[in-house]
Amino acid sequence: MTSSRSLPAVSATVHALRAAAAHTERTLARALEPFGITSAQFELLQVISRHDGTGAGCSELARQLAAPGPDITRMLDRLDTAGLVARSRDVNDRRVVHTSLTDRGRALLEDAAPSVDSAERTVFAGLADDERAVLTTLLHSIRRNCPG
Repeated sequence: MTSSRSLPAVSATVHALRAAAAHTERTLARALEPFGITSAQFELLQVISRHDGTGAGCSELARQLAAPGPDITRMLDRLDTAGLVARSRDVNDRRVVHTSLTDRGRALLEDAAPSVDSAERTVFAGLADDERAVLTTLLHSIRRNCPG
């Protein structure tokens, strides 16, 4: 005999968050398809660009993107092969590898920016600037609440 016990239902809030994230991801993926990169790679390039000049270590990139280090390493391998990033060892600590954008990586970010801006306008259509600011604050709060 099977149990009639039901599994816990996903709350409407969690469902809405997951669905919105999935739709946002698909919209960004379509916008970035002509550039040959994923939205995760684009976001990684953006984070690296904020560290340009000093370079960014893998653990710092993983922390900022809330992604496991091995995932970041694999993405960096692909971006390095594509000529979008360059990696170099720290002169004081050979265990540390710094990543920076190449000219090609900077050009890709610049070229893709209008498509990404258009995708974001689509995703956030109907939200006033103050509503979007509140949403951003709430999402940061949720992220801080989640372990790891």
